[in-house]
This record gives sequence, C-alpha cells and structure tokens, in this order.
Amino acid sequence: MKKISIILFSILFGGTILAQEIQKVAKVKSDVLAEAPADTSKKHWLVQGTSSLQFTQASFTNWAAGGQNSVGLVAWVNFKANYRNGKHVWGNTVDLGYGFNILGKGSDATYNKTNDKIELTTAYGYELHPNKKWYLTFLANFRSQFSAGYNYPDDSTVVSTFMAPGYLIAGAGITYAPVKWFYVYLSPSSGRFTFVTDQRLADSGAYGVERSYIDSSGFHHGKTARGEFGPYLRVDLNKDLAKNINISSTLELFTDYLHQFGNIDVNWSLLLSLKVNKWLAASIQTQLIYDDDINIVTDPVKQPKGGPRTQFKELLGVGLTYKFK
Repeated sequence: MKKISIILFSILFGGTILAQEIQKVAKVKSDVLAEAPADTSKKHWLVQGTSSLQFTQASFTNWAAGGQNSVGLVAWVNFKANYRNGKHVWGNTVDLGYGFNILGKGSDATYNKTNDKIELTTAYGYELHPNKKWYLTFLANFRSQFSAGYNYPDDSTVVSTFMAPGYLIAGAGITYAPVKWFYVYLSPSSGRFTFVTDQRLADSGAYGVERSYIDSSGFHHGKTARGEFGPYLRVDLNKDLAKNINISSTLELFTDYLHQFGNIDVNWSLLLSLKVNKWLAASIQTQLIYDDDINIVTDPVKQPKGGPRTQFKELLGVGLTYKFK
C-alpha cells in the first residue's frame, strides 16, 4: 500500500511538473507570435469587368400593316485592371463595342452598323497627399473603331474606318479622387493627335486634317495626322445606384492653345445597367460628341461643306450580361 501511494504521488507530482512546463512553453510561443510582425502581404491588383450580348429579331409574314424582317446583335465589353501599392496607382480600362442589324431577307437584305467602339485608357498616379485624394498623374487615351462606316442609306461610300479617325491624347496632370467611384483629372498641357490613315478621307480633309491641294508639282496629298496642344479635363464616375443598378459615365473636354482657343471639344459617354438576375440585364448607352473640326453635311445643296454639329448616339438593349471581379 505504501509503495502504491509513493507511485501515485510520483505520477501526480510528475504530471503537475509536466503540465507546468507545457504551459511555460505555450506561453513562450504565444509571446513570440505576438511580437512577430503581422503578415502584410496583400493583393495589389483589382481586375473586374462586364460583358454583354444583346440580340434583337423581327419577322413578318403576310402582315397587313407592313413591316421588314430584321436581325440585330450588339456586343460590348468593359474591362478594368487597377493596381495599387503604397503611393503608386495604375489604372487601365478597355472599352470595346460592336453592333449591327440586317434588314430584309435574301438578296434584298441590307447590313447596317449600329455600334463600333475601341477605347483604351491607362493612367499612372503618384500620391501627393497622405489622405489619398490627390495624385500626380500621367494619362493616355486612345479611341478608334473596328470596321468601315457608311453614311446610310448610302452603303457604298466609306466615311470612316479603323484609324480613320483614330484619336490619341496624352499628358501629365493632377487627379482628385475624393471617393472610390469618382475622380477628376486635369492636365494644363496635353497633346491630342488625330489620325486619318485612309488617304481618300485625308485628301478630303475629313476629321480636321489638312486636305489635299494643288501645288507647284501639280498635287499635294492631304495630311494623315493632325496635332493639337492644350488643356484637357476628364471626369469619371462609376457607382452602384442600387443593388442591381449601376451608372458609368465619362466626360472629356479639350481645347487647343494654338488653334481657336476656347472652342471646346466635348466627348460625353454614359452607360446605365439594370441587372435582372445573374445573367440577364438591360442597358442604356449614350454618347454625345462635339468637335469643332468635324464638319457634318446636313444640306448638300445649301451647305455642301457642312459644319460642326452636336453628334448623339443612343443604344437600348436587353440581353445576356456577365460581371466578374
């Protein structure tokens, strides 16, 4: 009995000592972990976008009131890849769109383009103030289109094509971003370049480039590029108005120091998306352009050379939409 008591005492005492040692080791480990630096690794890229495919169709058979068969398709992609690391910010946007409809059927069918857009924007910013609202920014923006455009119903004369026109604007300035969904960029000195690589259009002086003329050698081709230099303002907004409603809008203003300073070129686009469910959504797209160097002919008889006009485009569609982030 005495031996058993000694053995039990030894086990209990040894167990107590072991438990105390384990607690000491655990405390040391917890202290080490508490003093160790936290894992500061984080993702610096935010990639998100929206794509949509919208389809329209109309068919008439023995329809007394009259009508014309049509098939239409509009597709667009808006893709963003934004990087942030410390004071460095880099934003990239790809905005692509194309649409068409086919009226009639068989040999009488006619093809009409309804949308054609290529727009690429990249902007690098360096934080100037610790509140993350003011940035020194270099921004570049490029715009053009995919295929030839016609002055419908005339579908034989090309009035535009890829890089005719093409626009490139680049410069350094200041960005003010008070909230994540809104920012204003102002550059006091940006370069704006207009390209018309189609020589026939360039010879006619389309989109503000110098037209062809007769020189001492007999003929001089029109220039295929035009440069401007002046202040540039860009305002971007992208906000969810409600759970399934998003508005995205961009306003660009530019005037040339060297040619008719004060005549402001305007490019204002807006996209309103109304999401029904994960895949189905409706969208309204509008674009307003005023460019003092683009002549629009509305009356070929009274004003054959035309003049600057406000251009407006609107697209309304319902179709498949996919968002990723």
